[in-house]
Amino acid sequence: MEVIVEKRAFLFSVVLIFSSIFCIQRASAQSFQGQYMHIDYIDQFSDDTEEFRQKVSEVVKPVQQARKDQGIITDWYLYRVEYPGTHQSQYNYVSITISEQISAFEDITDGVAAEFEDRNSQQLVEEFEGVFTPNHSELWRIRNSVMQDENSRPSRYMVKNYMNVGQGYEFEYQMMEDETARPLHQRRMENDVMKGWELNAMILPGGLEYGYNFSTIDYYDHLEHVEFGFTEELILQTHPDTDINEFFENINRSRDLVRREVWELVDSLD
Repeated sequence: MEVIVEKRAFLFSVVLIFSSIFCIQRASAQSFQGQYMHIDYIDQFSDDTEEFRQKVSEVVKPVQQARKDQGIITDWYLYRVEYPGTHQSQYNYVSITISEQISAFEDITDGVAAEFEDRNSQQLVEEFEGVFTPNHSELWRIRNSVMQDENSRPSRYMVKNYMNVGQGYEFEYQMMEDETARPLHQRRMENDVMKGWELNAMILPGGLEYGYNFSTIDYYDHLEHVEFGFTEELILQTHPDTDINEFFENINRSRDLVRREVWELVDSLD
């Protein structure tokens, strides 16, 4: 058993190396593939929604726009949790920052002072940190990404699927997503019912007690498109001669779906 786990761990390391090479070669076609995603989960249940969004517009967005203009981050988005994955959710907003460098998440003052000569940059940073007091944060690596249109604006809805993949099965799971799931999502984009798809691996935090270590993200413009996923017709169009029962058995064996949430876009950068 230990030999099998070690072999799987070795294969997973190999696929990550080749994935990194692939990301570099395809950077122009897959804008976020290989980049880092920092997620802040924000509790705004007890605060005034309009006041919160105004502070985001006046403080958070200008700071993030300055960081994007400086090339420190690639993009930033604010989402409202439309459908939480649990009855007792501890957050209702989510802030997502994308960057090519993991160091971009260490100090938000980078690039701010030069962009705000008419404002006290230190005060602005303090206001920024006052607006966002995350319930918790996560750092992810975008392992695979495909979009219907790389130059389009962010989609209205984002479905975040949290997955738990057993130790030693990471390679098998990622291969399933790359070779089986991605072509199906691409077919849905061709049918104009999906805007994009991503596969993410968690970097921090981690451990068995955390509950999940991978996620996929589905992007939609219309809520009605969320309902229908992998139908039998879609599967057979994309993967002919597939045994449908075996298809879903293989998917369910590779990972456990911990929870699924729907987020709606509130704000983003230019």
